[in-house]
Amino acid sequence: MVDNSESGTDLSDEELDKYGFVSSSSRRTSLLKVLNDDVLTPKKISEKTDVHLSHVSNVLSDLSEEGLVVCVNPDRKRGRVYRLTELGEKIAQKVSE
Repeated sequence: MVDNSESGTDLSDEELDKYGFVSSSSRRTSLLKVLNDDVLTPKKISEKTDVHLSHVSNVLSDLSEEGLVVCVNPDRKRGRVYRLTELGEKIAQKVSE
């Protein structure tokens, strides 16, 4: 990990890249923040963020591809539950500052 103490962050360059990806979208930021508090289904995420369910699904897919969220039960058609990865938790904390 790179020491970025002068810039006020302890994130590596890769983590800063992920931070930039998330912070460039209000939807990605909202989803990461709400998942930082709990494990949730897409429907609950939609209700808590006021982001339409179809957008939630797309954003979850994007965040999953970036390694920030994971579906804990991907074989289910309904009732899928999402949580942050360790990297997702770090980025969620940073975007909440």
